[in-house]
Amino acid sequence: MLALFRNNESFTLFLLAVYIAVLRLPAMMGWVAPPAGEDAAGGWLYRVLLSPVSLAPTVSAIAAAGLVLVQAFAVYRLSDKYRLMEERSWLPGALYGLAASCVPDFLFLSPALLAVTIVPLGLWRLFSVYRRPLAFSIVFDIAFGFVVATFVYPPSFWFVVIGFLGLFSLRSFSRREQIVYLVGLIAPLVILQAVLLWFEQSGVFWQTQWANIFAWPRPKWPETTSMRLAIGVLAVVLLVVALGFNLYYYKRSIQVKKYIDILYWFLLGGTLSAFFRPGSTLDGFLLCMPMAGIFLSYLFQTSRNNPLMELLHLALFAAALLTSSYSRLF
Repeated sequence: MLALFRNNESFTLFLLAVYIAVLRLPAMMGWVAPPAGEDAAGGWLYRVLLSPVSLAPTVSAIAAAGLVLVQAFAVYRLSDKYRLMEERSWLPGALYGLAASCVPDFLFLSPALLAVTIVPLGLWRLFSVYRRPLAFSIVFDIAFGFVVATFVYPPSFWFVVIGFLGLFSLRSFSRREQIVYLVGLIAPLVILQAVLLWFEQSGVFWQTQWANIFAWPRPKWPETTSMRLAIGVLAVVLLVVALGFNLYYYKRSIQVKKYIDILYWFLLGGTLSAFFRPGSTLDGFLLCMPMAGIFLSYLFQTSRNNPLMELLHLALFAAALLTSSYSRLF
């Protein structure tokens, strides 16, 4: 199946759409119940725009599938633009689609899923500053984008910090540019505060944002078999990503190695946002999935044992379908 995406042809986008639709078919068919409390960590912007709208589970699942397709295309373009892969292909987009569909909590619209859209776009802008002499507008865009993501999903604030540190890794990050980054953080807040004060909603905004930006994890043993299976599949995906560490840097240019370092930092940020958040659903791990998709692509593309990689892919694909269909089948 992976052979379908080992090319750089534009028509592969339609195959990618089918691939994601099949992975998310159980949810779109109504076989999966939306997770309770999925918007517990939602930011002010999410609650204003989507919380008042009562979407049927099927509609939510279809909308989520369409959004994941857009994000998968963005991950593919990010990889292709900055030559992250040795061979140009759609593997990063396809494997992001797999990673972003591997557990039932990922299959519906949620604050985390909407915030993920900013991740490949933010990385695109971040990677573009490499050896660029002047980058004031780009630095501003990076800060502005990640702050807007926190309006949708406050735990993504970790990316604001990591984006700042990533700029130091890619080039000399001058004091003037650091000030521009700070202005990029403040600008959306100032604009939004002016609007909120006019409508006397400033208190609601800050109450929502601060209440959802951070929470200590409270781990508990999953009560249902389907939840245990979902956690197992998610753990396997993240474990496979971790096990390929030595392959990611092999014969890469210095520039790509710097990009890989930043991807790891963003993977760490996504993990932290998933643990230190309100609620107990797994959808917070969606912020890890763009990076996981790229790292899985490295693993599948670099390995010389193609039959083994195909078997691993089919196993992950089947596990994702089984996890989402478990309550219907058993």
